[in-house]
Amino acid sequence: MQPKVLEEWKDLAILCAKSAGKLSLEKMNQPYEVNYKTSASDLVTAVDEEVEQLVIDMILKKYPDHGIIGEENRFKGDPSDAETVWIIDPIDGTTNFVHQQINYSVSIAVYHKGEAAVGVVYDPSRDELFHAIKGKGAFLNDRKLELTREVKLEEALLCTSLFWNKKAEQFGIDVIFKELAGKVRAMRLLGSAALELSYVAAGRLDGYVSLQLNPWDFGAGKLIIEEAGGKVTSMGGKPLPFNEKSSVVGCNPSFYAELKGYIRSNMFLNESAVKDE
Repeated sequence: MQPKVLEEWKDLAILCAKSAGKLSLEKMNQPYEVNYKTSASDLVTAVDEEVEQLVIDMILKKYPDHGIIGEENRFKGDPSDAETVWIIDPIDGTTNFVHQQINYSVSIAVYHKGEAAVGVVYDPSRDELFHAIKGKGAFLNDRKLELTREVKLEEALLCTSLFWNKKAEQFGIDVIFKELAGKVRAMRLLGSAALELSYVAAGRLDGYVSLQLNPWDFGAGKLIIEEAGGKVTSMGGKPLPFNEKSSVVGCNPSFYAELKGYIRSNMFLNESAVKDE
C-alpha cells in the first residue's frame, strides 16, 4: 500500500475519532437512553449508535467502496465484499461512559486485505490520541511510543478482567490469575480494552490479558502495541484475526515470553478454554 494512501487513512481515522469524541462529550450531560444488550452489565446507549453512524457517514463519504465492521452493526453492506475494512468501536467502555464519564475511548482501525494498516484510539475525557501506521511507529499525540524498558514478572503492572469472567470461572482460569496477582507488582482494570491496550503501548501497563474480545475491541490497539515494539497474540500464541473474536495477550516484549509461559504452563488442563474462538 502506498504511504500516501496510508497517511490519508490515518488522517481520516483521526478526524473521525476526534469528531466522535467531541460528540460523545456533548451528549454526555444530556438525557440519553440506556439499554441492555445481553445483561445489565452489557450496556448500549443512544450515544453509541449516534456516534457510530457519524463515523460511518464520514468514512463512506470519502471511501464509498470500503467495508465497515462496527460494534453497533449500523453498516448496511457486507464488509467481506471490500478489500479495505474499517473496524469501529464508537464508545469502548460504555459502562464507564454512563457511570464515570472517564476511561472510555473511540477505537478505529483500518485493515487492508486482512492486515492492520492504521490504528487510532482516542480518549476524549483526557484528549489523548494514540495512533499508528503499519511500519511507521506508534504515537501518543505527538510523542513516539517505544517499549524499551525491561520488565520481569515481579515488576509488572498487569491488566485483566478475568477475575469475574464467567467463562474464566468455568475453566478455573480466574483462579490462575488470582494466583498471578500475587506474583506481579499489581493488577489494574480500566474497563476499556482499546484504552488498556494503548496503555500497554505507552508503558503505563506492562501487559493486558483477555479471554475473549471482539475485533472492534482490539483492532486498533493491536497495531498500536506492535508499532511501539510490543507483542500481541492470542493466549495460545497465535496471530489475532481481524474479523473474529479472540483471546488477547498484549505485552511489553521483554515480558511477553514469561507471561505467556506462565499462562500456558498453568492451563495445560484447560486447553479448550484458550482455543481461538
